[in-house]
Amino acid sequence: MATTAQRLAFAVNITCPCRSGQITRNDVATILSRWTGYLIAALLVIAPTAAPGDTNLDALVAGIAPEAPLEVAVGVEITQITGVDQRAENFGVVARIRMRWQDPDLAFDEATEGTRLKSMKSDDFNVLARRMGINLPAFTIENQQSRSFEKASVVNWFADGTAIFLQEVILTLQAPDFDFVQFPFDSQKFYFRIIANGPVSFVRLVPLQGASGLGDTLGEEEWVVASDWTEVDEVTGLSGLTSSRFSLGFEAHRHLLYYWARIFVPVILLTLIGWANLFLEEYRRRIDIATGNLLALIAYNFTISGDLPRLGYLTFLDALMMAIFIISVGSVVYNVALRRLSMTGLEARARAIDWHVTWWGYPALFVLTIGILRQVFFAESVFIHLR
Repeated sequence: MATTAQRLAFAVNITCPCRSGQITRNDVATILSRWTGYLIAALLVIAPTAAPGDTNLDALVAGIAPEAPLEVAVGVEITQITGVDQRAENFGVVARIRMRWQDPDLAFDEATEGTRLKSMKSDDFNVLARRMGINLPAFTIENQQSRSFEKASVVNWFADGTAIFLQEVILTLQAPDFDFVQFPFDSQKFYFRIIANGPVSFVRLVPLQGASGLGDTLGEEEWVVASDWTEVDEVTGLSGLTSSRFSLGFEAHRHLLYYWARIFVPVILLTLIGWANLFLEEYRRRIDIATGNLLALIAYNFTISGDLPRLGYLTFLDALMMAIFIISVGSVVYNVALRRLSMTGLEARARAIDWHVTWWGYPALFVLTIGILRQVFFAESVFIHLR
């Protein structure tokens, strides 16, 4: 039998030939580094094919999945909207969740039990189901962003095994689809999403007819709900496998009367003052009025700043206010330039330029500005968002 020294010498001849045939310390280090590399390479090649069944979660689940998934009908009714945080992109709701499914293991004999309906709090029902070995349709509110407060949570089930889960909950929901680029003329979509914890081969969610929608008194004064709908799709769930998901969605837009009265009408009036100022003949008085109008616009911007969303990108209203500032500053510069022309003996030229600017240049500039902003922020053909 070959000794350890002979085996090491053979390895030396293969990986690190030596002239003298003697093994040195450097030869041993070279042997170890090379054979370690060979071993790692072999493991990388062999590992993926060593036991494919051990890592194939889909195959494992398919082997234990029932013949038909448990069908759970879901309904969500939002009774109140407690608030909409535009910067954090979330909204708070008070919602009622209803689920209905049928499990033969929940059936009981009416004559023996002396009742046709049983009722328990959800926590007590979970304990009972665990003791009876019954699998419940566990779910997660997918876009929940904070801890929820349960006002009530009960389970009722009938003699034939039909169970009804009822819950009223207060929580904050994330809304990553919010896009305020068109503020305040924007329309937003809100979602309440429920996803089954188990794969779709075990639990399948379907809409519960007549159980989803929004209440009549939502308590949200800023938004007007235009429509609502339900969706059912399949997405990657908590298990990493495809799970069934139910969504209640609704679309809402803002009450515009407030923004017209609070923002747009004052801005239009300040703009008209700037235009009316051009009809004065004395340039020095024009400069004084244009400067005062600019200062009034700056002060007004600070006044309404609390009503504007603080976002990381420009909205339509931000761009509009910026454009009005530029026009106002341009009006001051323009009047100063006319004053300089008149003082240098070019009064006739100043008057000619002023006539064109006053009668059609200034209003055309304002209309062109609105047209450009509309094209950038509202035209469907434009895909650039100023973020």
